[in-house]
Amino acid sequence: MSAKSDTHSEIVKLARLLHVEQDSLAYLGGVPAQDLREYREQIVDLLYDDDREQLSRAAEAARLLPAATLAKIGERALGPLICAHLSGLLDPERAAEIARHFATEFLTELAAEMDPRRAVAVIAATPPETVVTIAVAMARRGEHVAMGRFVAHLDDATLTEAIEQLSDEDLLQVAFVLEGERAHERMFELAGAERMRAMLAGAKGAHLEEEATHLRDNLSATQRKRLQAKTAK
Repeated sequence: MSAKSDTHSEIVKLARLLHVEQDSLAYLGGVPAQDLREYREQIVDLLYDDDREQLSRAAEAARLLPAATLAKIGERALGPLICAHLSGLLDPERAAEIARHFATEFLTELAAEMDPRRAVAVIAATPPETVVTIAVAMARRGEHVAMGRFVAHLDDATLTEAIEQLSDEDLLQVAFVLEGERAHERMFELAGAERMRAMLAGAKGAHLEEEATHLRDNLSATQRKRLQAKTAK
């Protein structure tokens, strides 16, 4: 596994978190990926915990209003970032109920700002078809970093449907920034060796050679052997 590629992956994630261009963080190229990962997670904790008391009061008050009204307040007054921070503080079923009243575009923006680790129950309470719709919309917006954070928190059926709906290029870009233990191996099993083989074969034409190498390097030895095998006739 390439340490340089791992570091580049973390720089891509950090740039998205800070809303800066990747080139502006090029000076971090010599920093170990683990150090960048820990730094990024500390920033996320800071962003989410800074106004936690005020957000907790807002989440408590959210129990008093109809879901449709709260959705309008969220879209017109709070915005996707604050709503993303609030999502993990609400009762999961209540959060999912409010989300049903959001426009798809707003939900997509909200998901891009969310830390899935803090809203696992909310994700589980969201209908699979909604999750897939949001995934496709996020891909269109180029939010591959945000998508990579969600993969570990989706069940196999939902993730499989999302994989089927996404292009090879999108999957390669998501794979480059995946979060979660053995996430690449899981993606391989759900996508299938034939799909993976096609993705890797088309990487050069899509100028995604580094992403393809990163994906291959994160697969198990057995999976890499399966990639080399010819498709059964």
